[in-house]
Amino acid sequence: MFEFISIGDTMQDVFLEMTDETAHLHTFHRKEAAQICFTYADKIPVHAKHDTVGGNSANAAIAFARFGYKCAIYSHVGGDQQGVRIIDEFKKNHVATDYIVTDQDLESNFNTVLNLHGERTILIYHVHRHFALPKLAPAKWVYLSSMGEGFEKIFPDLISYVKENDVNLCYQPGTFQLKYGAENTKDLLQSTKIFLVNKEEAELYLNRPATDDFRSLLDGIRELGPQIVLITDGTKGAYCSDGKEYLYMGIIKDAPRNEATGAGDSFSSAFVSALAHGKPLSEALRWGQAEASSVIQFVGPQAGLLHMDQMQHLLHKHPDMTAEVIGQPKHHSDEYIYCQPEGYDRS
Repeated sequence: MFEFISIGDTMQDVFLEMTDETAHLHTFHRKEAAQICFTYADKIPVHAKHDTVGGNSANAAIAFARFGYKCAIYSHVGGDQQGVRIIDEFKKNHVATDYIVTDQDLESNFNTVLNLHGERTILIYHVHRHFALPKLAPAKWVYLSSMGEGFEKIFPDLISYVKENDVNLCYQPGTFQLKYGAENTKDLLQSTKIFLVNKEEAELYLNRPATDDFRSLLDGIRELGPQIVLITDGTKGAYCSDGKEYLYMGIIKDAPRNEATGAGDSFSSAFVSALAHGKPLSEALRWGQAEASSVIQFVGPQAGLLHMDQMQHLLHKHPDMTAEVIGQPKHHSDEYIYCQPEGYDRS
């Protein structure tokens, strides 16, 4: 029996580190609308290159394994060298590969990640797969995340598996799943224990304009079916609710920010891991921020993932990192950003 089974696409990530000498960041009133600009038809020098294995579900699976959980992953890889490397990487990190499907006549998925000023822009290449949920062994938790087109074919079997085995389903929708929308996934959402997205994804999923009313976003998603909702907001912190508690936690500001790919995945997987350990929401937020603060110090989504002893050390190092009730402002310290009153504009 597995404690966690992760479901989703896996890919090779190639990170290209850019500098201001060759890449220009054009900013607007909202930082989120900034654009990277290159000279068209030019040859663009790259400062450094890194190759890693990635994918939301892959990152989560390795995070669970490093926390000591018995974990497996259902994913598809190509019949190429990248596919072999991906499988080897899972084995090295003690993630069972029982449910990995090798599509011999297809390529592995591939991402190119442009890193500038510690933030990432990702060029995604998903190969079309014929997804079919394998016969999974019983598990306590399933973590479903980003998959390419055709992902919806596994939903009926997954919902049956969750109900028959009393599984805690965690759903972190990826690009195609977000576009597929809530209306088409009512049954899945009704079976979801924990729903995890960032702020922009939450607004897209609920078809709402940009807002700082996180209570409304949390409640809006909970009304769709999930019991617990986590919304991350980059360097501004994260919010969660189970309908009874509405909590916020800021970031660890003194953590050096080298590269941000996988920060959201690491937060989400650590948050879920804490709840699987029986921790309350407030402590789960602490785990999430601690994990994310480690991951952003490295290039790639997995190099900074913590083992349990490292997590405990980091939490002990920051005893004042505590969750705050949304809507109740607290004095800013030198180390943490706390929540602001509802309606406060942090832009």
